[in-house]
Amino acid sequence: MQIVIPLNIYVRLKHNSDNMTQEDILEAARTALTLYGAYLNATAQEIGIDKALAIHTKVFETLGSHQGQMMREQSGTQEHDAQTAWRLVSTTPVSLGLGFEVKEESPQRVMVRCGRCSIFEAAQSLGMDVKNIEAFCRAGPARFMDSAAKQLNPDLNFHVGKFRSSADDFCEEELILVR
Repeated sequence: MQIVIPLNIYVRLKHNSDNMTQEDILEAARTALTLYGAYLNATAQEIGIDKALAIHTKVFETLGSHQGQMMREQSGTQEHDAQTAWRLVSTTPVSLGLGFEVKEESPQRVMVRCGRCSIFEAAQSLGMDVKNIEAFCRAGPARFMDSAAKQLNPDLNFHVGKFRSSADDFCEEELILVR
């Protein structure tokens, strides 16, 4: 079984609108994520899919918590609503070339559609099927986003509602203030 897990927070792209287009950012992220996926494939073959997935989740939750804590400290605000938290946490996936369209936005809820996705494209290029890509996105990047958001406000929940069926499809994601 092929396992591809995107490690988006290790990808550091310097975005300069004069030098890098959105397509350049997407391609660089896709390349880095493909390398990461190849590493995780080998790891899962050695230790098994369940252990690889558990480690993947733990790493993404830890990194998301650290990222969210830095965002909270830099913002100077202790508790953010869904709208302001989204503006902060969305910078990480956007830096990887992901394209979001905000469908609904309020202090209680932000719902977005994710169109272009370097994570999905990298996994697909390594031969993963949609079911496995979804499992790893929910266990990794979605856990990162939820952990980062919880550092901005423990009453925030991030989740992926609809998962794409192909690279041309979209995911629907929500950040909800639950109090």
